[in-house]
Amino acid sequence: MKFGLLFFLLLVGACSGLTQSDKPAISKWWLKPYVAEQVAPIDSPMGLAVSITVVPGLDTDRILTLSENAELGQYASARWADHAPELVESLLSRSLQASGQFVVVSESVASRPGGCLLELELRKFFANIAASGTTTGVSISSYGSFQCKPDTTLVIQSDISVPVADERMSIIVAAFQKGMDQMTREILDIIE
Repeated sequence: MKFGLLFFLLLVGACSGLTQSDKPAISKWWLKPYVAEQVAPIDSPMGLAVSITVVPGLDTDRILTLSENAELGQYASARWADHAPELVESLLSRSLQASGQFVVVSESVASRPGGCLLELELRKFFANIAASGTTTGVSISSYGSFQCKPDTTLVIQSDISVPVADERMSIIVAAFQKGMDQMTREILDIIE
């Protein structure tokens, strides 16, 4: 009987290790599309395809950090809802569609007459870390083009820095949100 009770206690103790962990829970973070204050839809919005690529190192769902000595790192328990290229492509597509000027379409549809294509390379999408290890700001940078007619190409370039004065992840994500909103406004100012 004592052996059975001892075996039962060992079994329960071993199984509880499978359901508990000392590792922090992973939090997933969401960014909202930018919606202009005054949306003036047009009767025939143009078809628009959005294509986002990233420089090496940014194709991840992790919220990245960059130290003063160029070391790329990450916040251990924080992730984006998707990888950076898909996240930014979705945000820009939904934001541009919300402007009332565009309908998001595939690249093959956008290549037809009257279609538009926004191609961007995301060059920065990380939080800046000081030598002390504290987060000082968020950097978002992109470069690309907007084509709406075969003979018209506009250069799209954005380099945004948003300061951060608090180490809480919610504040850091809010800085990313502010930076993405600013980038979207800049794009809208160029292409509308």
